[in-house]
Amino acid sequence: MVPTAGRQTSRSATAPYVSAGTVEYSPGLTGDLYLPQAGGNKGVIVLVHAGGFYTGSRQQIAAYATPIMDQIDRGFAVLNIDYRLTSGNRNQFPAAVADVSAAIDWTRSTGPNYGINPATVLIAGHSAGGTLAALIGLGANNTNSPRGNSSPVDGWIAISGIYDLRVPGVAQLQQRAWLGPNASADAIQAASAVTLADAGDAPGYIAHGAQDPLVPVAQPFTLFVTTWLTGTNPWLDLVSSTDCNGHIPTCAMNTAYLNMWVDQIAA
Repeated sequence: MVPTAGRQTSRSATAPYVSAGTVEYSPGLTGDLYLPQAGGNKGVIVLVHAGGFYTGSRQQIAAYATPIMDQIDRGFAVLNIDYRLTSGNRNQFPAAVADVSAAIDWTRSTGPNYGINPATVLIAGHSAGGTLAALIGLGANNTNSPRGNSSPVDGWIAISGIYDLRVPGVAQLQQRAWLGPNASADAIQAASAVTLADAGDAPGYIAHGAQDPLVPVAQPFTLFVTTWLTGTNPWLDLVSSTDCNGHIPTCAMNTAYLNMWVDQIAA
């Protein structure tokens, strides 16, 4: 587990993040591209927003994504994407998984035309985005993955996500909104990232508030233990700061260790 100390001041406190432009990574789907501002050009982080799968947008970066966005000062580009949201029976699971996968494929195939280096591709997200990040990170080499055959990532960062929808009473609103009110047991299992873990997965970094009122802390612990048992050496940042121990723990994440993990993946 990651030590609780090590928070660094976010650069967004003094200077805003400035996008290099908006790209269409798949027909009708767009993202804002942020190029590295310092530290070379080491890789790309695809950033996925929160919102319970039925709301939210990439405009929320100041609220939940500063530890990820600050990586632009450390040599990483960030592609901050929107994806299809569910509405009634439209765009239910696995539509969002397919969209995030398309963004990763765009990053590898077309991203170099925009000045980014896909030598290292990471996926990161908060809440619903954290769920998607874990599904992507663990699903690429699984024949039963809802992700399909798109290219793998080199690492994944999951913040405040739901990783096992099979647990009774866990996140029923998100389950109904994303999977539908009559979701089959197979669909619920497919949308649970813990069912996809194996020894061939990319390494992961998990962050969660110790007093998260929406997602029980058992969720990140289950994901941590499940992935640890595969030998992929996940890192867990359980945020216990009284100011930032809820559903948005990013204001007290151990960014020194996050930076160390990112550099280790990109080495």
